[in-house]
Parts: sequence; C-alpha cells; structure tokens
Amino acid sequence: IGIVRNIVKESSSIRSSTVSFTEQLQKAQSEIDTLKTRLAASEKDMLFDALTNVLNRRAFNTDIEAQVSSAPVGTCLILIDIDHFKIFNDSFGHQLGDLVLKTVAKRTQEACRDGVKLYRFGGEEFAIIVPNSQFRVARQLAEGIRRAIEKLSVKDRRSDKVIDSITASFGVAEWKPKQNVSQLIEATDKLLYDAKRLGRNRVMPIAN
Repeated sequence: IGIVRNIVKESSSIRSSTVSFTEQLQKAQSEIDTLKTRLAASEKDMLFDALTNVLNRRAFNTDIEAQVSSAPVGTCLILIDIDHFKIFNDSFGHQLGDLVLKTVAKRTQEACRDGVKLYRFGGEEFAIIVPNSQFRVARQLAEGIRRAIEKLSVKDRRSDKVIDSITASFGVAEWKPKQNVSQLIEATDKLLYDAKRLGRNRVMPIAN
C-alpha cells in the first residue's frame, strides 16, 4: 500500500510539473509573439514617414542603392516638390500644411503600381523609384501625377479654410551607364530645379 501511495504521489507530482512546464512554455511563446509584433512595428517605424505613411528617406537610400547595384538598366527616378509650400504654412498654419502633405502623398501613392515606390524625400519633397521601365513611361507617370495634384483641394474643418491651388514640380531622370546613385539623384534634382525656374507646375525634361 505504501508503495502504491508513493507511486500515486510521484505521478501526481509529475503531472503537476508537466502542467507547470506547459504553462511556462505557453507564457514564453506569448512573450516571443509579443516581441515579434513589437519588432515588426519598430521596423515599420524606421522605414515609414509618420505623417504621410509613405516610405521615408532611410528606405529610399536603401532601395535606390539596391536597385542601382542589382538592376540599374531601366531604372528611373522622379523627384517631386510641392510648389510654394512655405506660403501654405505661413498663410494657413502648419496643421493645414501637414494636410496638404498627406493629401498629395495619398494621391501620388494611388498612382504608384507594379513595383513603383513612393518615398518622402524630405520636407515637401517626394521621390519615386521606377524600376525596369522606359524613360517615356516614367515621364508619363510624372505627368499624370502632376495633373492629379493640380486638381486637389484641402479644407480645414475647424476654420473652413480651403487650399485649392496645389501644384508640384517634377524632375525625371533615367540611370545612365557608369552613373552612381549620387549622380542619378543630382541629375534628377537639377531637372527639378529647372522645372521650378521655368515657372513650376511642370515636368522636366519637356516631352519631345
């Protein structure tokens, strides 16, 4: 009888230990899942712009380097600058200026398909990487976005202030042999500057 009691007691202890171990495993797995979720959120925060929810400059730097290193032929870059953005901020306040940025980003993002990515390049500037494409196609994309932006209007619900004169200037360049990333960005930025200099609300170079 004593032996049986000891066996029962040991069996009960083993079951209790097994249950405890299972609970510890479940708890550990739950903590791992929580950490994975937090890590994924942290990685997203590092790559996305908090205001516009599009990819940020850090993501752009990584992606453009990878694109030019692996498949440069047919890579086009579009730089976009919202015209007179400082006036929006000075005249209507930063809150409405932020709304302009978000609205432009949303409309531009809607036009980016088939592996084309939009980035907030900095301030009121955005960048688009167009891989595996012809320059003509990239320029047509930029022109389509330009036309869409000039039709936009934003309204501050609290003050009823409306901005319906939103336009943007564009520079479009195609990667050339032996060109590095910095040179591609510089070439595109020069075309963007030309668009500003010639009156804004246009895509440079001019279509043939």
